[in-house]
Amino acid sequence: MPKPTSFGRYSDLNLSLTDAQRADGWHYTMTKEQEWDSYGYVVRDQLRFCLHVKDGLIDVVEDYLETDKKGLIDVNLPDKEGKTPLMVAASQGHAKVVAALLNAGAELELADKSIKEERISAYDYAKGWPHQAGNERRDDCLEIMTEFVRTGKVPENLSMPQA
Repeated sequence: MPKPTSFGRYSDLNLSLTDAQRADGWHYTMTKEQEWDSYGYVVRDQLRFCLHVKDGLIDVVEDYLETDKKGLIDVNLPDKEGKTPLMVAASQGHAKVVAALLNAGAELELADKSIKEERISAYDYAKGWPHQAGNERRDDCLEIMTEFVRTGKVPENLSMPQA
C-alpha cells in the first residue's frame, strides 16, 4: 500500500494530549508518519478500525476504507489473537462489514495465525467454527464470500441485515 500523502492534523500525537496527561508524563515516541514507516500502518488507527469491525459499525468502517484514512490501516493485519478483520466480521455476522472489507481488498485465503493444527479462514468462521455454543453459522456472510470467490464482486442485490 502506498504511503499516505497526509497523516491528518494530529500526525504528532503529542499534540492530542491534555495538559493533565502531559503533567503525568505521557509522551508518544513516534509520529503517525514514523509509525507508518516502521509498521506499514498507524497503530492507533489500526486498533480503532479493528474495534469498529468487531462492533459492526459499518459507517466508521467505511470511513476508514473509503477515505484517505485507508492508507493508515492494513485491512489484512491479524489482531493479537491471530484473526484478520475479515475473520472477526464473519464470526460476528456483520455482513455489511464483510462486504466492505472484501471491496477494500481483504484477502479471503488468509489463515488464523493462532491455530497451528488447522487452516482456519474467514469462511470457516462464517460457518460457525469452532462449532460450539455461541458460534453460529452466518449464512449472509457465507453468501457474500461465496459470490465474491465466484465473481470477484460483492453481490449488489443481497438482502443484508443491519450489521
